[in-house]
Amino acid sequence: MAPTTIKNIVIIAGSLLVGGLAATGINAYFGTSPAGHLPEESPTTEAKVLFWYDPMYPNTKFDKPGKSPFMDMDLVPKYADEDGDGTQAKAGIKIDPTMTQNLGLRTEKVTYGQLNYALTIPANLSFNEYQYAIVQSRSEGFIEKVYPLTIGDKVKKGTPLIELTIPEWVEAQSEYLLLAETGASPLQIKGILERLRLSGMSEDEISQLRKTRKAQTRFVIKAPMDGVITAFDLRSGMNISKDKVVAQIQGINPIWINASIPESASYLLKDSTQFSIGVPAYPQETFKVLKWDILPSVDPITRTLQVRLAVDNAKERLKPGMNAVMTLNSQSEPMLLIPSQAVIDAGDEQRVITLNEQGRFVPKLIKIFHESKQQTGLISGLEEGETVVTSGLFLIDSEANISGALDRMRQQQTATEIDHSQHVSPSTDQPDPHAGH
Repeated sequence: MAPTTIKNIVIIAGSLLVGGLAATGINAYFGTSPAGHLPEESPTTEAKVLFWYDPMYPNTKFDKPGKSPFMDMDLVPKYADEDGDGTQAKAGIKIDPTMTQNLGLRTEKVTYGQLNYALTIPANLSFNEYQYAIVQSRSEGFIEKVYPLTIGDKVKKGTPLIELTIPEWVEAQSEYLLLAETGASPLQIKGILERLRLSGMSEDEISQLRKTRKAQTRFVIKAPMDGVITAFDLRSGMNISKDKVVAQIQGINPIWINASIPESASYLLKDSTQFSIGVPAYPQETFKVLKWDILPSVDPITRTLQVRLAVDNAKERLKPGMNAVMTLNSQSEPMLLIPSQAVIDAGDEQRVITLNEQGRFVPKLIKIFHESKQQTGLISGLEEGETVVTSGLFLIDSEANISGALDRMRQQQTATEIDHSQHVSPSTDQPDPHAGH
């Protein structure tokens, strides 16, 4: 065979070999893809953005990113699953630790104890209505003398008020003396003396008649008790009827202090040691409460109970009409307590933000019993030892609202109440003294 022929055969065989290899490579490249198309890259997974919002106004939602119309800052995206676990089964929300630190977040434990009350209530002083006397002659006559007294004067028992002549008493005395001198029976003499008593003649004047055996023509009406004159308008020379009031006298020791207590605080009233009295006129002095009473009715307008205290006033420094301040010191029954600043009051519901063991913020509905001195007593909703957030509540609560944690909380609460009503008999909303114990 000629050398030229051999050379041509080698060239043709090499070309066939190269072509076959190229075809095999191309077929391997396109074999799993449609003709004329390159294989697609594996898609990447990205979290879905639900909306954008301004953290300072979290309830306003935007459908695209950009600058906040409220603050000079970029809108923040809200992702469908910011926890990255693909489920919403976890309770509460997770917040970046840096954000919670910037919020100055503080927490406290739910404790078990008593609410301390110090309810300060304005009060006023008044006359002691138990010490009240109306002075009358009980017989007709005319006034000979009026002693220099007027309304507001203090008098002691036995102080002379007026002198008057009463013809009926003069006649009865003369009859008594006649019977005594003619040897009348003791029964007759006793009868005439009793008539003098019933007509208003005092025991002192009757004793003087029996002792002196002489009729009196002028009689002195005296104060029957210690107190202050509150009515006195007689003048010398006036005629006086048997039902005419000579004077009214009211006592001021002990003096009364009256105060209006909200009916919601009536359960705090227990004994007189709870009360402390302050009088602006004597700021350095304390006054002893001798007795106290709750009046039987409630003011329908102010919804208050009337409390009346009898206070020692031996020195008579306290005057009717003075202002006073009554402080009611008391304690509630033991119950669960949280700081009042932890409560979010939405009007129709009250809730708190708790921090669980996984570091998640969980909103919870609570029922409040009472609040005093920055402490709130609970009926239900929490357990002793749980952790509640006391600061930074605004943004955490807004975040819980955005993420739907509040709706889930309410749904769970409704389901719990329905289950409870089906299995447990109704009970009153009173705090359980042993809750959490």
